[in-house]
Amino acid sequence: MKLDIQEIVKATGGRLLGDVINPMYIEGICTDTRKIAAGSLFIPLAGVQVDGHDFIGQAAEKGAICALTERENAVSDTSIPIIYVKSTRRALMDLADYYRRKHDVKVVAITGSAGKTTTKDMVADILSRKYRTKRTIGNFNNDIGMPLSIFQLEADDEVLVLEMGMNHANEIHELSLVGVPDIAVITHIGDAHIENFENREGILHAKLEIVDGLRPEGIVVLNGDDPLLTGTIAAEKVKDFNVLFPAAANILKADPVGFQETRCVFEWHGEKVRLTVPIPGSHMVMNALLATVVGLEMGVTPVEITAAFESFTPPEGRLNIFESGGKTIIDDVYNANPASMIEAIKVLCRKTPENSHRRRVAILGDMNELGHVAEARHREVGEFAAEAGVDLVVAIGELSRHINAHTHFDTLDAALEVLNDVVRSDDMILVKGSRGMKLEQVVSLLK
Repeated sequence: MKLDIQEIVKATGGRLLGDVINPMYIEGICTDTRKIAAGSLFIPLAGVQVDGHDFIGQAAEKGAICALTERENAVSDTSIPIIYVKSTRRALMDLADYYRRKHDVKVVAITGSAGKTTTKDMVADILSRKYRTKRTIGNFNNDIGMPLSIFQLEADDEVLVLEMGMNHANEIHELSLVGVPDIAVITHIGDAHIENFENREGILHAKLEIVDGLRPEGIVVLNGDDPLLTGTIAAEKVKDFNVLFPAAANILKADPVGFQETRCVFEWHGEKVRLTVPIPGSHMVMNALLATVVGLEMGVTPVEITAAFESFTPPEGRLNIFESGGKTIIDDVYNANPASMIEAIKVLCRKTPENSHRRRVAILGDMNELGHVAEARHREVGEFAAEAGVDLVVAIGELSRHINAHTHFDTLDAALEVLNDVVRSDDMILVKGSRGMKLEQVVSLLK
C-alpha cells in the first residue's frame, strides 16, 4: 500500500491539522495500536468502553505517521499530522471505497445466516487457482473489518472475495456500496440475529441488501433450495440482474466417505465437477456447490476446482474434527444459530462401521441474538438432539435451560470444573455455542 496523505484528505473529505512535508506516503492502515506498523495511518474508533482517540500519541510512538480524528478542536502534540473528519468510522469506509477503486479487481461478495465464512474461503481457494486473489481476513465482515480486508489489495491483484455480515438492517447496504461486487452470493436465510428483526422476512430483506452496490451486469447466486431466496421478495429485489439458483438438482452425487468427507459430483450448465468436500455435513455440500458455481462462472475449470478442494482447510472453530486421548472432538465453537446447531448434531450422529458403537455427546451453549424466538429455538434443538440419537446432552448457559438437556450448567466455569468427569475416553463429542459463550475453553479442556 502507498497512499499520499493528500489523497487521504480528499477521499475522506477531511481537513488537515498541522504541517506535512510533501510528499508523505502512508504504507498501511490500522485501527488498533497493538498492531501498528511503521508508516501507518492510525484511524481511532470510539467504542463503548474505549475511545481510540486517547491512543493517538501511543500510535505515533509505535510508528504511525498520520492519524484521523473526529475531535474538531484536536491539537496534535505527537509531531504527526492529524486529519479531521466528521466520523472516523465513516472515513474508514470512504477510504476503503477509494482504495478499491484504485485497483482493477473483480469482487465476489458473500452473505447468509450461516456458512458465509466457509463459503468465502471455498470461493477464494477456487479463484486462487486462476487469479491473484485476496479475501476477507478471517471473518472481518462488518464496517470495520471489511475496509481492513480491502486495504490488503496490491497492484497486481485480480479478485477480491468479501464476506458481508450484519445484525441490523442497512448494514449490508453500506458494505455493498463500498465493495461494489460483480458477483453476490447468499447462502441461507435463518434465525441468526432475529432479535433485531420481526421475522425471517426481515432478515431476508437485510441480506438482499448485498445487491445494492452490485454492478449493473452483475450475477446473483442464491441457494435454490431456500424457500425465502426463491420467493417473491427475493425475485423483486434481484430482477434486474442475472440470477442463478444452484440447488439439490445440480448435485448428482453426494456420498459420505468415512466420518469427515463427502465425495460429490456437481453438474452446472453442462459441466461436471467431481470433488471431495473435506468437512462433514450436508450443508457443506451446498456451500461447496455455491462456491463451484462462482468458480465456473468466472472461468475456473472443473479440474482446477477439484484441486482447490483437495487442499481446502476449514476455518478454525467450524466443524474441525480431531482425536484426543481416544475421544473424537468436533470443534464447532466459533458461533451458533438454530440451523447450524442442527446441522452439527447431524454430523455428530452420522454413523460409520468404525464409530457406530460409540457414545454421542453434545456439549451445547446458548444461541444468542434470537430475541423473541430464543426459548422456542433452544427447545427445538433439544428435541432434535433427542430424535437424532444423542446419548448425552450437556447444556451451558441461561438460554440453554430450554434445551432440556441431561445435564445443565448455569455458567461455563461450573461446567469446566466437572466436564472431564462427565465424558468418557472413547466418546464422540460435539462442542458448539455462540461466540460469546467462549466454548473454546471446553475444547482446550477436552484436549
